[in-house]
Amino acid sequence: MISSIEGKIIKKGVNSLVISVGGFGVEVRVPLKTLESSPPVGSRVSLQTYLHVRDDAINLYGFDDERDRELFVTLLSVSGFGAAKALAVLSVYSSERFEEIVRNQDIDSLTRIPGLGKKGAQRLVLEMRDKVGLPVDLAASLDSPAKIAFEEAYEALVQLGYSAMEARKALEGLRSKPGFESLGAGALVQLALKDMGSKI
Repeated sequence: MISSIEGKIIKKGVNSLVISVGGFGVEVRVPLKTLESSPPVGSRVSLQTYLHVRDDAINLYGFDDERDRELFVTLLSVSGFGAAKALAVLSVYSSERFEEIVRNQDIDSLTRIPGLGKKGAQRLVLEMRDKVGLPVDLAASLDSPAKIAFEEAYEALVQLGYSAMEARKALEGLRSKPGFESLGAGALVQLALKDMGSKI
């Protein structure tokens, strides 16, 4: 797996950058916003990458940050969603904005993505609503260390098989406990699992 790339930009395409690395020119397909924000030809650039392998092609995709890459990979798991559509999503919206749109079930905003009609947008919301990150309103009022702990705890609960709604409710319940802001992600997960276990 090629997880990142750093080198000098030697060419800019319509939806790609060619980056010189170790004497090779590597074509990296990127979202429009990454292309527009990239430095001029001849400058160095660093991107998070994902190597997408199919029977008929091997393509390297590049992103500004880890969160955009993770969203791209998640979108690939949506039925009927290939790399081109996943890249189109990130060309229109940041990962944070996209997650907000999914949580709000904002179908109209999703239809602004090229090639995505109303029915496709509705299906995308259904498949993505349990896969998006920690809701903004849940962590917005927390200080940075507590926010990071909540985000990590949320992701851990989802990885353990709990739905986004279950993870959210469990963490919301912990905010009423004294001293919750000083707890690390591990302690939050343990308390959340304990609370959810007592309700089963």
